Amino acid sequence: MTDQTPHRPWPGPRHGRANQPISIVFGDGIGPEVMQASLRILLAAGARIAVEPVDLSGSPGDAEEDHARQLSAARQSLRRTGVLYRAPVTTPPAGVACPVQALSRDADLFATTRPCRAMAPAIATRHPAMDLIIVHDLPGAAQGDARQMRAERLLHHAFAVARRQGLRRLDAFVEHPDALTPELFDAVAGHYPDITATRRRLETGLARLADRPNGFGVVVVPGRHGDLVATLAARLAGGVGLAPSAALGTDCAIFSTVHGTAPQLAGRDLANPSAMLLAGVMMLHHIGQHRVAECVHDAWLATIEDGIHTADMVNPGTTRLRPGTRGFADAVITRLGQAPRMLRPAAAVSPHHNRNIMMRA
Repeated sequence: MTDQTPHRPWPGPRHGRANQPISIVFGDGIGPEVMQASLRILLAAGARIAVEPVDLSGSPGDAEEDHARQLSAARQSLRRTGVLYRAPVTTPPAGVACPVQALSRDADLFATTRPCRAMAPAIATRHPAMDLIIVHDLPGAAQGDARQMRAERLLHHAFAVARRQGLRRLDAFVEHPDALTPELFDAVAGHYPDITATRRRLETGLARLADRPNGFGVVVVPGRHGDLVATLAARLAGGVGLAPSAALGTDCAIFSTVHGTAPQLAGRDLANPSAMLLAGVMMLHHIGQHRVAECVHDAWLATIEDGIHTADMVNPGTTRLRPGTRGFADAVITRLGQAPRMLRPAAAVSPHHNRNIMMRA
């Protein structure tokens, strides 16, 4: 079964006062719980969004036709909205196309942006000054000449992220010379003389990141290992439960989490909704609802600063309460309108002037 929907240009986000339609994937495992908690907070803060549910859930026993039907419906929804807010979904069985990858290719998404910022002293980390952004390619990137075109586009985007976030260092982690040639890297870097740019072998970059992450600004990873680098960075900063993700294109974007479905926690009111919520904050910036985004982000910062932590965030020195998923959402809602006292407020890291360059969470 194939998608017979005629191709239409992606509409992009709307910036008026009307509610912005958003395609929503509630996902599998802990997905529905963290998505429901996040939506409850976003709506309580005044987000002007209209939810359009999309089903990408699956299980190994599902027929290939079922996956194809879901993918077709998701394509149609995303063509209408231009924005997908996605909870984690089950990886399809071998031989069945991954719907998220298929949607990304359809929408010409070219860069995944993942902020990794330590929340010390509220959240325990060995790297309290860590504050970097991973920019990487999407799975299934092109080969040959098309690979270099993608790498050039990705690299320009990464430099733009660095410049607009006020970061003065960019490092490229390259697995193979064909993924990003020295000539292409130097040519692109020449357009950004205000940013110190270094091209490293992937293994060298990973070793430096694991040992001294505080010194990095933007790390760009062409090729297939971006997920690996982003997951490592998230763990160093405080855990994947705090790590949002934005897959960006010219007119379309998908907002999700770094973590997966965690089926062992499903239905137990134990999951941390922070990554899903922060992905929602990035989404609100993307569609131009900056004040609501900052309000939510500040309330979240105030919550963790007050020692209200889900089980994966527990810090013996700062944790006062250990609510579940719903209780944590209630705590954030209670703090809407408040600002953190110690952690940097959202306005300090939110570039309003470009909807495709996201805030650092």
